[in-house]
Amino acid sequence: MNRFALVFALLLALPFTGHAQNPSQTTLTPPAARTISAAGIRGHLAFLADDLLQGRAPGTAGGRLAARYIASQLTLIGLEQPRGGFRQGVAIDAWQPDTTRSSVSFVARGDTIGVALNADVIAWPGVADTLVNIGADVVFVGYGVRAPEYDWDDYERRDVKGKVVLILGGDPPTPPTEPALFEGRALTRYGRWTYKLEEARRQGAAGALIVHTDDSAGYPWNVVQSSFGEAQYTLADRRNQPAPLRVEGWIRVSTARSLLADAGHSLDELLASAARRDFQPVSTGITMRARIAGSARRIDTQNVVGMLPGREHADSFVVYTAHFDHLGIGPAVNGDSIYNGAYDNASGVAALLEIARAFRRLEQPPARSVVFLFTTAEEAGLLGSTQYVRTPAAPVANTIAAINIDGANLWGETHDFVLLGAESTPGIAGIADARGAEMNMRRTPDPAPWLGLYFRSDHFAFVQAGVPAVQLMHGEHYRGRPENWGIEMLARWNASSYHLPTDEYDPAMDLRGAVQQARLAFLIGYDVAERGVGNDSTTQRER
Repeated sequence: MNRFALVFALLLALPFTGHAQNPSQTTLTPPAARTISAAGIRGHLAFLADDLLQGRAPGTAGGRLAARYIASQLTLIGLEQPRGGFRQGVAIDAWQPDTTRSSVSFVARGDTIGVALNADVIAWPGVADTLVNIGADVVFVGYGVRAPEYDWDDYERRDVKGKVVLILGGDPPTPPTEPALFEGRALTRYGRWTYKLEEARRQGAAGALIVHTDDSAGYPWNVVQSSFGEAQYTLADRRNQPAPLRVEGWIRVSTARSLLADAGHSLDELLASAARRDFQPVSTGITMRARIAGSARRIDTQNVVGMLPGREHADSFVVYTAHFDHLGIGPAVNGDSIYNGAYDNASGVAALLEIARAFRRLEQPPARSVVFLFTTAEEAGLLGSTQYVRTPAAPVANTIAAINIDGANLWGETHDFVLLGAESTPGIAGIADARGAEMNMRRTPDPAPWLGLYFRSDHFAFVQAGVPAVQLMHGEHYRGRPENWGIEMLARWNASSYHLPTDEYDPAMDLRGAVQQARLAFLIGYDVAERGVGNDSTTQRER
């Protein structure tokens, strides 16, 4: 889950006006919505974010304990288990780096230039292997985009098979003459690091390095270190997938600039050429030499899935999702090496468990079936949700909508909420607007569409499978607080806690906001399941 760069957008956000009464004074229908409680969320959150679970990384004792806990709660709630049980297997290849036996260097104009792993470059093998050696020429491929709908092909007329491609992060810039090119300021899927590696694989490259900047990635280098510098995971099932890259990774922009200068190139000039349609890949004259060592193993982790059959259309489904994994144990920060992931995303799991309990407290189930999906390995690249849509507990073709929660509000009630994907799901968005109004809340747009939050969590796996899907995020304008309080609070939290050990449970957390968010999510899903509007909405497309 990547919410870090929201701080930059929020600092620029327009003031929010209009203060409504407390939603506790409203009446919600069905009454089961009001059974979602702060105490229920707190109990789940405190356990899932405890040091006992050691950060809930896939394939670890803590990850398995989290899955068992969630499954036991689904049993207690009284949900039905799909064929195969509540815990659905996800086979993952895991790779753990050994930096003492690894090295990366570059050769430019006959000189060998050493770089520091993790400080300058973070690299890992594209497939779990104990040792990968590579020596290959580096080709600059601009933004690494092939987008026929925009008449854009950065790989045109160049064979990069066996090469290491150097790729800029983000989308190509939008010129004033084409304000809709790559959707203007909104990040498209072409700007995501996942797409860039996928395209490099399709092109037959031997390796790929993405040039990191805070703006293009949406987070600073220390987040790259914590997210990519430790264990790496890939789905074991690689059917119909292109051959893996031998080496994947990130390189700091300052390091890339220096290397290119050593080879006689100006990064600024390359940036200017990459911004044009007539760009052609550039042989840099640089050779990358890398020895990437580590340990590889196959791990069997699980998604956790529970179901509530519908009363009329049991073969039609609404899916709720929340990921329960986090980063596990990593580099110590101020003596703490457990990355607890309280907000990201023990909070979302806790909220979803309360939502599931509320559905069971209905006088009768909704017309359509409801699936509660708790995914593994989201932090590794949406692996759990991707595996689910490949081998679903409920047919994807019969799934009319998916609703994701990745971060439940831990700081109090808000006047607003955000629904990622609303523009592509007008039926769901309309329900959300109506239900939000009942709770004295209004929907505000994605405050930072150029950061691509839409592509960064489990709902996007459903989007790629053709299912209308949204992510419900809490707002930033807090009730009873000064106007900019939420912006400033999130700025502090993001700087100090995002993907760091300080994302911990605190008994002082104000969970009224999590209750508010969970109740709204419950009501949206209930109405969709009753009316069947999800598959009647405009089908989402990859943007």
